[in-house]
Amino acid sequence: MREGRTAVRETPVHGLVADLVSGWNVGAVVDLGAGTGDTLVEIDARLAGAGVSLTAVDVDEAALAALAARLPAGRVVRHDLSRPLPFADGAFDVAVSHNTLECLVEPAALLREVARILRPGGRAVVAHTDFETIVVAIENRDLARRFLLTYAELPVLYANMAAADPWMGRRLAGLVRNSGLTLESVHAVTSVRTTLSEATELRLGEVTEAVRRCAEAGRGRVAVEEIALWREQLRAADAAGTFFFSETAFVVMATRPGNMSVLSDGF
Repeated sequence: MREGRTAVRETPVHGLVADLVSGWNVGAVVDLGAGTGDTLVEIDARLAGAGVSLTAVDVDEAALAALAARLPAGRVVRHDLSRPLPFADGAFDVAVSHNTLECLVEPAALLREVARILRPGGRAVVAHTDFETIVVAIENRDLARRFLLTYAELPVLYANMAAADPWMGRRLAGLVRNSGLTLESVHAVTSVRTTLSEATELRLGEVTEAVRRCAEAGRGRVAVEEIALWREQLRAADAAGTFFFSETAFVVMATRPGNMSVLSDGF
């Protein structure tokens, strides 16, 4: 987990992950790169009273403290996900992860670890925004393209990031296929906002600040003086009723070969 991209609460994605998990008969769930617990909170709400053990793993101590306050019954483990996971083989029924793999230099290594810690028949649900799918409708198309590509490439990384991959969403299924897991399904979740305030809350405020940081460091495709123009363009589009924002995430479900009791396979 790193600050910034994963700190954005993309409720449809967290909800879909939780919906998938709640359809299975599970006893132990682990969230890798759990952050402040948005996905686990959704899972807990759906499986309340089912006796499910929830474990959160993250390198960010402050995020884990916030998660522990939200889920007092959950277990928190501070761990660097670039290293082997501190769990026994077959320790979990389900592993989930959201917007974490791009942070790692070797994301395939974490997926191999996921396959190891799942029991035979266990499931993984891995979600990731594809950051090059972000679109914004403003008058200055060239500025929009350069601004969004700078954010997608993120040349100035956030804390706890060793890498950035704007295509991780579209690469996710292929990585899973080569991890020792069996790919079962891929879901696309597109979040749409038609007002500037809604888009700012979802993602756009963080996009603007990230690109500003890159510009001030002399990195990326946007000059410092263009930040003000970007904000003016956003406000103008919003006032004219032409503003539009969307982004797409992909949610991949996979299994470790073996058997597992299923309550519902309707997803």
